[in-house]
Amino acid sequence: MKQLKTLAIETRSLDELYTAAQQEGGTLVLRAGGDKPDQIDYYLDMFKERFPSIKVTHSVDLSFHHGSRYDNARETGGKANVPDVIQLQTVHDFDYYAEHGLLEAYKPKHWDKVFPDHKDPHGRWTGLYGVTFSNYVNIDVIDESQAPRDAMDYLDPALKGKVVLTYPHSDDAVLYQFWNLKEKYGWEYLEELVATKPTWVRGTAMPYVAINNGWYGASFTTFWAFAPQPNSDTRFLLPEEDYFLTWFQTAAIPTQAKNKAAAKLYLNWMLSEEFQGKWLQFPVRMDVEAPGGYKSVQHHNTSPADFHRFMLKREMIERFRLQLLQLIGEVEGDPPIKIDYSVKP
Repeated sequence: MKQLKTLAIETRSLDELYTAAQQEGGTLVLRAGGDKPDQIDYYLDMFKERFPSIKVTHSVDLSFHHGSRYDNARETGGKANVPDVIQLQTVHDFDYYAEHGLLEAYKPKHWDKVFPDHKDPHGRWTGLYGVTFSNYVNIDVIDESQAPRDAMDYLDPALKGKVVLTYPHSDDAVLYQFWNLKEKYGWEYLEELVATKPTWVRGTAMPYVAINNGWYGASFTTFWAFAPQPNSDTRFLLPEEDYFLTWFQTAAIPTQAKNKAAAKLYLNWMLSEEFQGKWLQFPVRMDVEAPGGYKSVQHHNTSPADFHRFMLKREMIERFRLQLLQLIGEVEGDPPIKIDYSVKP
């Protein structure tokens, strides 16, 4: 078996890395998993402002699309379409790519501060930031005191017509949520939940858009900031008892990437306190506090490592996906990246 060399952790400052990226050509090509075109603008705009000489080309799409595009680009044998950074929710892809020698071994600065479970020990991939799906509610539609927090709350007849959920058989993260509901409450719970007739949508972005707009009152299949925005009528609420989903959005540099200095600058900035301290949910660094007064991810009823293990069980996932297809019905609507988010679903 090939022995991997022990890698030193990056010591250069962000400014030094910025200079190296400019000398390389000042270009960065990023492929980011997501389901709404502007979904990473929050932090990508910060990166562009911090490093204005770097020309960033990026696209957001479902992670399995980006993964397969990367696979196809590799098959051509050239670098023309290989991105400099792949940043995906499909965490099992990184295990495959690492095992096949397709990822650059690199440990950004502050590597030692990243939670051990959420980075490859040989530096081939790292988590960048936590993504938690849980209860998102509009308190103008549902009084905060009556907002659903745990699974059984969503069976309340008073919520009829107020709940919007992502099709679980169209998104692996939501599928994981439904798997855990089945494991705790049984298949009967899923049948009862479907019988309440929530509005089903494609993609995990539409629920937060719909709740922000007051079209619906609650969802547990979406993401938002832990700390509410000033004068906001929405709240992101963790369960009182139930387990909830968190994963760390993961990134790596392909071995065939053309702009590795720019890619290293990006990874170092994402793991810097400049970014980690501004992230909306759990940081991936052990020494950075979560916003909204929340404790570290390790102090909550959630396990990003368990989500990673789930994602590796592809046969089980596909069987469960087909079970939910039979229970809920075919996925309807435009692909998430093409949805008109100004129209109520």
